[in-house]
Amino acid sequence: MADTISELDKYLESTTKSKALWEDAKNYLPGGDSRNSIFWAPYPIFVDRAQGCHVVDSDGTDRLDFIGTMTTLILGHSPKSVVDVIEQQMDKGMVYNAPSAHQTRLAKLLCDRIPSFDLVRFTNSGTEATLNTIRAARAVTGKSKIAKVEGGYHGSHDQVSVSVRTNPAKSGERTRPDSMPATEGLGEGTLDQVIVVPFNETAIAKQRLEENKDDLAAVIIEPMLGSVGMLPATSEFLTMLREFTTDNGIILIFDEVISYRAAMGGCQEYYGITPDMTSLGKIIGGGFSIGAFGGTKSIMDLYDPSQTGGPRVAHAGTFNANPMTMLAGAATLDELTPEVYQKLEKMTDYLRSEILKVGAELEVPIQVTGLGSLFGIHFTSEELVGYRDIAAEDSAFRHKVFLGLLNEGILMASNLVGAVSTEIGKTEIDTFTAALRRVLERALAPSS
Repeated sequence: MADTISELDKYLESTTKSKALWEDAKNYLPGGDSRNSIFWAPYPIFVDRAQGCHVVDSDGTDRLDFIGTMTTLILGHSPKSVVDVIEQQMDKGMVYNAPSAHQTRLAKLLCDRIPSFDLVRFTNSGTEATLNTIRAARAVTGKSKIAKVEGGYHGSHDQVSVSVRTNPAKSGERTRPDSMPATEGLGEGTLDQVIVVPFNETAIAKQRLEENKDDLAAVIIEPMLGSVGMLPATSEFLTMLREFTTDNGIILIFDEVISYRAAMGGCQEYYGITPDMTSLGKIIGGGFSIGAFGGTKSIMDLYDPSQTGGPRVAHAGTFNANPMTMLAGAATLDELTPEVYQKLEKMTDYLRSEILKVGAELEVPIQVTGLGSLFGIHFTSEELVGYRDIAAEDSAFRHKVFLGLLNEGILMASNLVGAVSTEIGKTEIDTFTAALRRVLERALAPSS
């Protein structure tokens, strides 16, 4: 207990201005912010500025950024290539009530890179992107139910706010997870529309899907469970989903909002498995709010407003494909060459190996998951198959390590998932692993 208090006391002492800002923010924002995903106990830091791989909080503490705004900033903070095009566009207007050619350029880049994209449409968030993929699947199939995996996060609309971070003790059997609400306020009947299957348990999941095949419009999946722990799917599992959906006229949707970092064409390129539709977000906006969804021409033509009678599926949004975001996204993708992806993967592999070395030296069970430039740290020796294995980890110990890393000048997500940007090299990784060693040494020290 003394170790936890020690890390907490140090955090409280070094973040007094952040605490004051948080207390003031609570007067106007519930909980002091607009994103539950970046709250941590006892309160989050407030950021004053950032550049490259450094984030400076309101107390003046400079931390190395190993999360990049929930994996978004693959080039780091304020990369020159992005800042330059944004500054040039500012004098030409930030948003128009008509299309600009900038959206065509970003669309072409995505269609050239992503195997499942014949056509693409832009939104302002990953949530909107997954919503539209599901809506299109319903329009194509005439059915309404979907299947998702337990622990899969696909945004905050009703249909996907099911069985995300649930309590396994209240969620049915591992082999037949119950559909559990991820939030209060879901529409009546929402849970009845969602079939939940276990992640990476191929035979069991297939049996559950077969039982419901006549009612399913779509299967939606993160090829790598992102926000809950960066846990990749097995090739066997994804192959089963592709074969099952093809055989039964069901739309397979890959949510690659996070996993698009795995390769130039995302996880679908990495695994060599092409879905019918894909949703994107995060890195493709270069730091600006964005989402995108795309797929085969036959599906995406549902959204075509130029066809007789107008679009079969409506889709609007004042800030969709605004020129600022399109330019920032294109500038980012231009930087992401095959050589850059290789370097990112090499750096992240080095990080993973160094973290494992720390665990071995201190005799602490550690596993490091992830693909490409994404990683997750897990303090367990148990096999990580699906969400319930991650949920079984010691959350108190994880939070102790998270606070300790903050105290050592390292910023990650509070559940210890992270992302390596092009601004991070061997020096920063060595700093990270040295900090992790010190934190674990304190955590393992006998209580006084």
